[in-house]
Amino acid sequence: MRVNSPWLLFAGLPILSGLLMWSAWPPLPTALPVFIGLVPLFLADEAITARFRKFTGLKVWLAVYLGLLVWNVSTTWWVSNASLIGGIFACMANPALMSVPFMASRRIRLRFGDQAGYLALVAFWMSFEYIHLRWELTWPWLTLGNVFAAKYQWVQWYSYTGVFGGTLWILLVNLLVLSVCKRLLYPERYPAQKSAGAMIRGTAIVFICIIMPIGVSLWQYKHYVEKGDPVQVTVLQPNFDPYTEKFTVPYRVQMEKMLDWSFKGVDDSTDFLLWPETAIQDDIWLDRLRTERPVRDIQKAIDSFPGLTCIIGINGFERFRNADEATATARKYILNQQGPGVPDTLLFDVYNTALALNHNGPIAYYHKSKLVPGVERMPYPEQLALLNRLTIDLGGISGSLGIQKERTVFFNEQKIGIAPVICYESVFGEYVSDYVKKGAGIIGIITNDGWWGDTGGYRQHCMYASLRSIETRRSLARSANTGISCFIDQKGNISQATDWRTDAVISAALPVNTDLTFYTEHGDYLARIALWMSAAILITAWVYRLRDRWMKRVAKRQHDK
Repeated sequence: MRVNSPWLLFAGLPILSGLLMWSAWPPLPTALPVFIGLVPLFLADEAITARFRKFTGLKVWLAVYLGLLVWNVSTTWWVSNASLIGGIFACMANPALMSVPFMASRRIRLRFGDQAGYLALVAFWMSFEYIHLRWELTWPWLTLGNVFAAKYQWVQWYSYTGVFGGTLWILLVNLLVLSVCKRLLYPERYPAQKSAGAMIRGTAIVFICIIMPIGVSLWQYKHYVEKGDPVQVTVLQPNFDPYTEKFTVPYRVQMEKMLDWSFKGVDDSTDFLLWPETAIQDDIWLDRLRTERPVRDIQKAIDSFPGLTCIIGINGFERFRNADEATATARKYILNQQGPGVPDTLLFDVYNTALALNHNGPIAYYHKSKLVPGVERMPYPEQLALLNRLTIDLGGISGSLGIQKERTVFFNEQKIGIAPVICYESVFGEYVSDYVKKGAGIIGIITNDGWWGDTGGYRQHCMYASLRSIETRRSLARSANTGISCFIDQKGNISQATDWRTDAVISAALPVNTDLTFYTEHGDYLARIALWMSAAILITAWVYRLRDRWMKRVAKRQHDK
């Protein structure tokens, strides 16, 4: 088959790229294909550009989009289990966004040459991933550095770089492989007497660039010693199906089951007990926490364990006295009529909240602030308030939820801090590190992954948590409603992982580390460098474009004279 055959350019190479990326992704324990996964797209781009003269950019985009679409669909199709429309939108929109840095760098390559173009690709792609972590339609599930969640032994240096170190590694190796492939496929472009030597050197460089970071990481993995004195943590997996049980089984039945199972794993030495996200289906008003039925029931049950702190997922409700205090996502409820035409209204907001309490009562609460787009929050509620009614109803509270700006760390009576990371937030490295900078010695993740069914989704989500442990060098406890609940040590090793859809309670002693890693202190600095590089590249390209236009005008004037 010819390298420039239409079928190969517009379907074969893009589909191969998408399948290579899928075959590298967790929960598959491979990872290595990611180092060549983007090469077919690069080759398709160059071949299409060389062969066609009309609508070349559109043709390249279609090929790139197809490859990225195959990768997205094959890796994250499970989103459609919760919402078919939402899943289709996510799988189609995300590759379109991914194609932006690819096509932008192509313009730079055509104008300034291969070296500038591929430098731009690295900078633009990392900038895209950085922005994609921070805007209101965030979906960073396929951030390239996440691919090593199943091979966390290879990336112990994430404690210095975070996942963007992995993204940079992957992009650079793919570009080196591309260079070798181009010498093999297009020998006429290179001097015959040098091509064989260049091939050998290029192959050796690729091999070294893959093996060396892995070797350094394996050395770190072998020699790293966990830090800190241990605390006893118990994790509950109550196993209520979110579609058929969670919002239909009576409160008393659920509460009795969760308490009974919890105290199979709790004793006088237990410091923390974790229940999953939205473990309590009742509406909990935050201004009267102590009088709410679930809080009273749980506090009564733990009164005999004075050293125990419980972290529980709830639906938190906050009322506002007037419109000036209300948030952008606040809701209005008409209570009654005070007089003719004068409604008495209740202004309130709803949060996905983690609540901490002990024998003395509620300690603190934290509102989930990295919300799932389209499910928990519509984009930019201040400007697009009408979209709030379009959020997908998965049972319980629907509509855009509120958030809080700062992280909150829960401290028990021994001043030991635990990070209350709620579900989707565990995918955001720098976000989780903010808890650690505020004093969290261990990380607690509470989640409900039952929406996706028995698919790769909940497995991926659990594996990503290993990367957070490595980045921060913090022990981690994970409570998932239907699984996987587990513990993760400071090197990313998962232990006591529960089975999917089983009732379970697990306990472990977790070291409390107080040291800050380089990544914790500096965050996604690699991505910020890439962002500045991208700005410099774009400004340079714009200046050169203005110069070219000016020179054309000068030449035209001289010609007219």
